[in-house]
Amino acid sequence: MNKTFKRESFFGFLKNWFEERYQLKEAIERNVTKKQIPKGLSWFGCTGGLAFVAFLLQAGTGIFLVFHYIPSANEAFNSVQYVRHAIPYGWLIQKVHAVTPHFMVALVLSHMVRILFKGIYKKPRELHWVSGSLLLILTLMISYTGTFLPANGLSYWGVSTAGSEVGMPTMVTDHSVGAYQDGRAISNQTFVLIYALHIAGIPIMMSLFMSLHFLMIRRTGISEPL
Repeated sequence: MNKTFKRESFFGFLKNWFEERYQLKEAIERNVTKKQIPKGLSWFGCTGGLAFVAFLLQAGTGIFLVFHYIPSANEAFNSVQYVRHAIPYGWLIQKVHAVTPHFMVALVLSHMVRILFKGIYKKPRELHWVSGSLLLILTLMISYTGTFLPANGLSYWGVSTAGSEVGMPTMVTDHSVGAYQDGRAISNQTFVLIYALHIAGIPIMMSLFMSLHFLMIRRTGISEPL
């Protein structure tokens, strides 16, 4: 009992210390806990926010995978299999990371369809549409690069089919080791480049445009100031 009391007293002191200096309670109540939901807002109107939740989920599971994934044409497949079969709950985290992008793309598309048909992109929200369109492109790019990285059958069919449309090398994968093999095989340097784009380049750009997007929405709102 005494230890519990001391622990609660410590966290209470820490909470009061931060609150005295940063006044976080008022900001949290104003923007989260006591914020009024705009009248008429439906689940379909929340697809943009749900896409952001999917992005956070991808970031969280991706950070876990970074510690185990080997960005090599020869080792990528085996490292993914190690996560799936040797790490506790690794199969679940890897599967969530693999499936969530499909929902994220669908949410972003449905969000933009709603904005388009309701005419919400018009003045003064033109830049909302521009930043949202860029985020859609980046979402498709990060999903595509993610499909490439496991070096499995899905990577082969997805990358080869999409790549042939834009003149990229067609790749054949050896499923026993996950190595891309043929005369036009992707080099390890290119593999690492795509990996870097997937875990750093594209997420940083997405974070920048999402920050601008949310800032503009805070100023003008979706159909009324938020």
